[in-house]
Amino acid sequence: MLEPFARPALSLRQLRADLGPTYLVNGLIGFIFAATGPVAVILSVGSRGGLSQAQIASWVFGAFFLNGLLTVLACWLYRMPLAFFWTIPGTVLVGPALTHLSFAEVVGAFIVTGLLMVVLGASGWVKRAMQAAPMPIVMAMVAGVFLRFGTELVRALHSDLGIAAPMTVAFLVLSAWAAAGRRVPPLIGALLVGIVAVVVSGRFDPATLGGAVTARPVLQLPAWSWQAMIELVVPLAITVLVVQNGQGVAILKAPDMRRR
Repeated sequence: MLEPFARPALSLRQLRADLGPTYLVNGLIGFIFAATGPVAVILSVGSRGGLSQAQIASWVFGAFFLNGLLTVLACWLYRMPLAFFWTIPGTVLVGPALTHLSFAEVVGAFIVTGLLMVVLGASGWVKRAMQAAPMPIVMAMVAGVFLRFGTELVRALHSDLGIAAPMTVAFLVLSAWAAAGRRVPPLIGALLVGIVAVVVSGRFDPATLGGAVTARPVLQLPAWSWQAMIELVVPLAITVLVVQNGQGVAILKAPDMRRR
């Protein structure tokens, strides 16, 4: 079944009235987060999987452009913070798969996972599926997926202390200092300190930024493989249902959100 849209429909006047500095800043922080850490995961997974620059660029384009359109549409129709985003643990899962599966096969597995999500959402079985998945096992799976990214911090401190150390200190300070962390999220603070460290070290080259360009996405047709379906569809579905949905439901049920 489909959830009915919010009534009355949101007008442009109401949209302008709802805008404010606090919401714009929060949106900017969310965008900066999305354009840094999660994109770094896509770049890392894509490069390790042997994807071309055009394929990686198309991946990033689809993740931002399509998810952005869906987010605006869903928030407009339902008047709720329904943000569409790609699953970061699911992206990490793709890394090992690309060593023995083609990108087309991975795309096919993602399409099947998406169809499965549509069926579960339309049938009303999402809650049952979330309750049926053992949370400790799911969290252990997610921890295993991100383990390599955690250990890379130790390697970064060894290979590039001048940049990694200030970023780590900034993240820890903002995490421990609650008042400062509310003003500047630890991840954003670490990013800003990293930018300063790169500039001070003399390794920033403006020429590498290039000029403004328009995205030229490459259409990737899917390929259907039983190996890809077995290896990716179930883990991807679990990460979306339990990890991603669980976080969203927890935020919507928080006292601050209910008061708003």
